[in-house]
Amino acid sequence: MNTSSTLAIDLPSGWETAADRALAIDGVIMILGGPDRGKSTFCRYLLGRARAESRPAAFIDGDLGQSHLGPPATLGLNFYPPRPPDDSGLFPDVLYFIGQTSPPGRMMELVVGLRHLADIARRRGQYRIIVNTSGFIGGPAAHRLKLAKAESLTPRLVIGLQQEQELASILAPLQRFRPEAVLTLPVSAQAQPKPFQQRRLYRQERFAAYFQTARLRHFPLEHLAWLGFPFGQGRLLPAASQQWLGQILNHTPVLRAEEVAQGFIVLVDRRLTESDLAATEAELGQKKIYWAQWRQLEYRLVGLLDRHLLTLALGLLPPSPWNHQFLGIVTPLPADRLSQVKFCRLGKMRLSPDGQELFGANTRFAPADGPVGA
Repeated sequence: MNTSSTLAIDLPSGWETAADRALAIDGVIMILGGPDRGKSTFCRYLLGRARAESRPAAFIDGDLGQSHLGPPATLGLNFYPPRPPDDSGLFPDVLYFIGQTSPPGRMMELVVGLRHLADIARRRGQYRIIVNTSGFIGGPAAHRLKLAKAESLTPRLVIGLQQEQELASILAPLQRFRPEAVLTLPVSAQAQPKPFQQRRLYRQERFAAYFQTARLRHFPLEHLAWLGFPFGQGRLLPAASQQWLGQILNHTPVLRAEEVAQGFIVLVDRRLTESDLAATEAELGQKKIYWAQWRQLEYRLVGLLDRHLLTLALGLLPPSPWNHQFLGIVTPLPADRLSQVKFCRLGKMRLSPDGQELFGANTRFAPADGPVGA
């Protein structure tokens, strides 16, 4: 099998030698590079070589926005074999939900998710693990993230695809401790910058294809634990206490309320004003009010997780009246697997049913990234 012709690329200098070295390793091979530097192409080349040489491998796609495994806003894990090297399916062997398409704001979850998938690969007997990363390389936050990934994954080999010396500040700490474990490679001449609109369209098409077969499913709230705001952080208040809280919130209907150490988390049907909060917190003493408006959560992307916190599927919260017994979620998860859902993780994105990202002036819903009243 001629892998280079299969991928229709002219291999830059050093790629074949780097692949020889990578495929001789039982351990993590981490691929770094900025946007449009050919990281995914190099990963497919490695997987093609591995297949041609009968070397089993696992591949983790850590690029949230331009992912080739699974829908955007997730991490994906595939095993080769049985998957073909060019597999770019929406339903990988294992999925890990992050909930947004860029690392800032979810960097801790990203590092945890990558380590979680690598551990799964090892438990399933695969120790040659190729990890692709995002093109987020500029600035202190990106440097911290890449070094945290390296510390968590403990790669046997780090391969950086760079133009000029754009990865120098990220690779320098790694080279200082293990210079033999870091390689730099030139970028393929076929790697071309993609404009912002093309990147957004790619995400939209991936989301639309993922939700193409989705149906509205109803999950009993009493059996569903929430990870992240607005639910599942405290003790659910009885109906009488919710009514009392609504009265002191300027007669605001409270749909759901939980008591936490710092105060109360409430779900309401209108936007609370600063005067509402000030008056309520004055009456409550030191207690704080953390709140969200139910309609702000419409079209929010969520992850449906099993008891091991593995992602079974993604879902969307559709526009609907609040129901204190059931939560409606649009998801492609088959009916015979609904009982496996034990947790719901709230993402930071909103999507229309056709995969368009809703934010700013493009949606009638105000942003709600976390406790709005915090």
